[in-house]
Amino acid sequence: MSETVLSFLRYLKCSYLKGFANTSPLKIVCGNQSADLDSVVSAISFAYFSYLKDPRNPILPVVNIPRNDLDLRRDIVSVLKRQSIPKNLLYFQEDIRDLKRQFGCKVESILVDHNDPQSDLKLIIDRVIGIIDHHEDLGLYKEEIAQSNGPRIITTTGSCSSLVLNYWYDLIGPESVAQMKDSFPLCLGAALIDTSNFKFKVEEADLKVLGIYKKYLPEVNFEEYYKQIREAKDDISGFSLKSVLKKDYKEFVFDKSSSPVRCGIASVVKPLSWLRQEYGIENIDHTCSELLKEQSQDIFLILTSFIKENTFLREIAFFAHPDTIHLCDEIISQVSPALKLKPIDEVQVSSENCLKAFDQLNVSASRKQIAPCIERAVRSL
Repeated sequence: MSETVLSFLRYLKCSYLKGFANTSPLKIVCGNQSADLDSVVSAISFAYFSYLKDPRNPILPVVNIPRNDLDLRRDIVSVLKRQSIPKNLLYFQEDIRDLKRQFGCKVESILVDHNDPQSDLKLIIDRVIGIIDHHEDLGLYKEEIAQSNGPRIITTTGSCSSLVLNYWYDLIGPESVAQMKDSFPLCLGAALIDTSNFKFKVEEADLKVLGIYKKYLPEVNFEEYYKQIREAKDDISGFSLKSVLKKDYKEFVFDKSSSPVRCGIASVVKPLSWLRQEYGIENIDHTCSELLKEQSQDIFLILTSFIKENTFLREIAFFAHPDTIHLCDEIISQVSPALKLKPIDEVQVSSENCLKAFDQLNVSASRKQIAPCIERAVRSL
């Protein structure tokens, strides 16, 4: 039995699938399509803890992006490197697509850090058998999960990894903590980033795991570990603008009575003024237009978050093609009061496309809150 996360992942890659029978469903656990540190860590940890509980039924952890996009997430690479986990031991979108084709099998999935399948995996997953998430509950898959006896935990917390660790810590029991401990630095890294070193958005589940981390990881300097991950996360040196926008990106399909609205939302850790200075407004126009076309989207949003003069600030930019400008304007009108938007006049494009930028004075609203806000606006149109 594998007793470390590394040996577990090596077992999955080198041994497990050789004996896989296509009469059985392929079980995976995947995070959301932004594939941030919390999603990746939650998937790996859930799979590892599940294996410790039942080695006969392994679950494959999946990073919900194409393999080549992992290098854009330097914080994840840094945290995995700390545990000596190489990229070639991980499974990505294309791997699950290939395995399903190879074995001709059904794919069952536990969802972590989201509660409805997203991106390419939405077309690959045949059945959802569990959810652990801290986003808005969409009320889906209740019967399927009940039939599978899987977890359905959707509650507010700073980090989804906290919910994952608490769930398995209670199931496996403290007597097996020696084996569980190998995944603790991964979970801790996600919790540190999501709660700014347990200073913001800290909920009961986060406080519970904080006690576990302090007890079993006394050698770890939390502040130093947080700074290392934060620096890696914010490092976008050498990136093209397209890479910057794809680094933390999610796609949404919002239902509307006449037709669905496809919306891409990218989160960036630099202000719009920095993007304009670094890449130029024409490049911003061209790249956003390209992303809209590639993903067949109606509108594209850029969310920025940064600190200026010791103050945390947010901005939001809406981009649309000529044929969706009216839709974009209506959405802006609907969400403006809740997000407290203030126009930024100096960020604009001179082409036929629409780029409207705003200071977001409601700085407590991240993408997690903005996406449902956009959806409500779309449904009201």
